[in-house]
Amino acid sequence: MPRTSTGRRSVGHGRFRFCPFPSVSSVFRVLGFVVALLFLSVPAGFAAGEDEPAAGVSYVVDIQGVADSELLSLLQEVSGTRQSQDTPSPSIFLLKTRAESDLSALKDVFNSRGYFAATTVVDVDQQATPVKVVFQVDLGEAFVLREVRFALPEGEETRTVDFPSPKDLGLDVNAPFSAKAVLTAQETLLRRFQEKGRPFPEIADRTVTADFAAHAVTVLWRVDPGPDAAFGETDIEGLTDVSPAVVRREIPWRVGQPYDIRLVEQLRTRLTALGLFSSIEAQPGRELDAKDRITMVLRLLERKHRTFKGGVDYKSDEGPGFSLGWEHRNLFGQGERLSLSAGASLIRQYGEAQFELPALWHPRQKLTSKMRYANEELEAYVGENFTATSLLRREFGEHLSAAAGVGYRLSVVTEDKSRPWESGKDYHFVFVPMEMAYDSRDDPLDPQKGFLTSLSLAPYAGLGGQSGFVRPEVNAAFYWRLFDSPDVIFANRGYLGADIGAAMEELPSDLRFFAGGGGSIRGYPYQTVGPLRSKTPTGGRSVFTFSSELRVRLSEYVGVVPFLDGGTAFADALPPYEETLRFGAGLGLRVYTPIGPLRVDVATPLNRRENIDDVGQFYISIGQAF
Repeated sequence: MPRTSTGRRSVGHGRFRFCPFPSVSSVFRVLGFVVALLFLSVPAGFAAGEDEPAAGVSYVVDIQGVADSELLSLLQEVSGTRQSQDTPSPSIFLLKTRAESDLSALKDVFNSRGYFAATTVVDVDQQATPVKVVFQVDLGEAFVLREVRFALPEGEETRTVDFPSPKDLGLDVNAPFSAKAVLTAQETLLRRFQEKGRPFPEIADRTVTADFAAHAVTVLWRVDPGPDAAFGETDIEGLTDVSPAVVRREIPWRVGQPYDIRLVEQLRTRLTALGLFSSIEAQPGRELDAKDRITMVLRLLERKHRTFKGGVDYKSDEGPGFSLGWEHRNLFGQGERLSLSAGASLIRQYGEAQFELPALWHPRQKLTSKMRYANEELEAYVGENFTATSLLRREFGEHLSAAAGVGYRLSVVTEDKSRPWESGKDYHFVFVPMEMAYDSRDDPLDPQKGFLTSLSLAPYAGLGGQSGFVRPEVNAAFYWRLFDSPDVIFANRGYLGADIGAAMEELPSDLRFFAGGGGSIRGYPYQTVGPLRSKTPTGGRSVFTFSSELRVRLSEYVGVVPFLDGGTAFADALPPYEETLRFGAGLGLRVYTPIGPLRVDVATPLNRRENIDDVGQFYISIGQAF
């Protein structure tokens, strides 16, 4: 139990005991405490020798001598006086005390930016109205990072360890010192060990030494890299309905392979993509076996495997629409996925069924079979179509995949409005879809960065004497984060397609290309950008469209999106083309919700055609435009 220096007071378990005969020094301390209380209770005007309003002292804060706006903003954030300036101080005395208490926090900010010799003088101008608190700063010369050194813990100095260079850690020697850069480098240092077979690195000590004569800083890290380890067996916990085989086929490492945290993160990504788990935790065990291998512990929590979803939208050129869907992601316990969906609007009704069989003949290979029926009543045509496809897709790494399969399509054109003589025809095709795709997006529903590129080729063979053709398509989208505050994403997409080898009259209306509307060029009526007969779209044998958006997130829940769309459909499959590119521009509002962003876009055509295009169109739906 600790005791006071007089030996007469001890503190323990929240209780105090006093000697009944206090010493003289104790009496003086009590008297001093009473005097201090009396002083603080004196009205502020009497203590300062002048009158002050009973409501307190109103004041403003000014930090002078700092030209760097980012540094100035940081100083204002850590200054308690600055943050409380909307609340009057009870007295000038307490205001001065409050201001002086900021000096330590300001010094910490200067040190973090390399201004170790910076000084600050605080002055309270009582003659100003309101009272003015001035922090006068002399930054001095910024210190530079002169040297970065590494050391092992005491007693392990003879151990051979390859430390990264400062450049590998993102540190620029002879550049201005930054505490933030040092902390980031420390995280990078630990991660590099975790990527190279050491799962348990630790920072034993970090020393930052400032040389005031040379205005230079030396950083020393004393690091314990931990033992070298390899992957051992994987223990899986928490499964109820999902087979362990589903999880094990996603493990990207082999037993005996050196530990690499990137492979652990890759496993989490793969398991998340399955949609089977609400919680995924993968950690190495702390004990190594005789072969220096660690057991990986995988703790999983299954989510509900069935999902029912629905959505509504409204487009001024198409009218209202809705969609419904049901999905089972673990149909027979091996991660099989069955999806059923349907939707309807004033111009289109459809139904679709899709089944995915994972790990067919290879852990990274799946078979997808899909059937879709649609009934359409559009400006260009009225008809029905049915499509059935089976596609075998193989993944090569985390981002690249390729697929090939076979399909059948039936098109029944009840009325071709631009070519009435083509009405009443049925078209039967067998086709062979082939595709290669690269997808590095961080989030398929609301991407912040990455690329999505797909190249597809589908030869079509007509049945019953109909002509065949080849349909190549290119889809590309990329997302680039420009700023973190505010959150600004530059999003772009482009699409090219063509039907090569068939004349226009040999193509059914629903296999021609159209442009215009919410899914391609906003601002123009649906399917009207391209070849026309009078005011009726005929469709084309090729198409090009693009979109660019600047997605600015103003707060956690609201964002704005200025955008530019462009392109057209072409009558010919290959250049030269006669059609003119058309452009639409607009502004969108995004309201971010747990199920995705609510999208409201308003667009106007920049190449407006008389008696065809309206002044503008608007679109309401859930999810980003692309």
